[in-house]
Amino acid sequence: MTRIDTGIDVTGGRAPSSSFIIVLGLLFVGFFVGQFVGAIASFIFAMANGMGMDEMTKNPNAIYDYMGLGEVLTTQMLYTIVFTFVTPWFYLKLIAKQPLSSVSNETKVDPILAIATVIGTFSFLFVNAYFIEWNANFQFPEFMSGFEEWARDLEEQLAAATEKFTSFNSFGQFLFGFFVIAILAGIGEEFLFRGVLQNSLHKWTKNSHVAIWITAFIFAAIHMQFYGLVPRMLLGAVFGYLYVWSGNIWYPIIAHIANNGIAVIMTYTMSDVNLDETEAVPVIYQVIGVTVFIVFMFLFRNHYLRTKESIE
Repeated sequence: MTRIDTGIDVTGGRAPSSSFIIVLGLLFVGFFVGQFVGAIASFIFAMANGMGMDEMTKNPNAIYDYMGLGEVLTTQMLYTIVFTFVTPWFYLKLIAKQPLSSVSNETKVDPILAIATVIGTFSFLFVNAYFIEWNANFQFPEFMSGFEEWARDLEEQLAAATEKFTSFNSFGQFLFGFFVIAILAGIGEEFLFRGVLQNSLHKWTKNSHVAIWITAFIFAAIHMQFYGLVPRMLLGAVFGYLYVWSGNIWYPIIAHIANNGIAVIMTYTMSDVNLDETEAVPVIYQVIGVTVFIVFMFLFRNHYLRTKESIE
């Protein structure tokens, strides 16, 4: 088996275990601070639009009824910036004392590989659709009924929030939504999860596969949607392998933007289409999608392994 090592080090000279613990701690602090900043912005918008404190206290979920789409997207943008941009910047610049560019061996992107990455990401939708359907219909044993009820309620709340900030009524709203949901999230989350967290874990465990899958699990869990945990973890693993194979943070960023962007575009242009329902997709398209994804991952991996071997 070919040993995969990006050679990227974001420990700042610290012991790898200490570096990982610091990064993980900052990740959760950044998450809660980002949520707090977003919540404060939501309260300000809602109160400015006529929501009273009594209603806010009794029914906090009604806050979105007092916010326009632009305001909802603005709160999401603030959360994303604080959590996924400030957190890795804080760690790299103030703790590890390394430049942001240290998360990548190179910054150049091959246009052909970039296009292939977008196509490969789109084809992965057909692979992941089965896991989305399975995860959404997962049944817990009776003794975990309390947790299942809580998870379902949380899922419904998050689904309602997602529907709120993807209900585009104009092309301008769509562009703003694409920027926040696809571009901003794609760049920030990859810098944080793959660039910093996965790298620190890889340095500690010295095993790329362990680092990829643990990071993918944390990436999925932090979204607080249990009934989307498995497909999101698989998606995170795809991003992780693209990063490890290439040593270039921009390929997982491109894949992440493509994944989120496709969903945003489909929501705007074809609101009655649900990519998560495999029954709505002809079998031949499913087979083609799975085949294209497998071929893409195989060729992408071999391209970079051959490149590294030729250098060595």
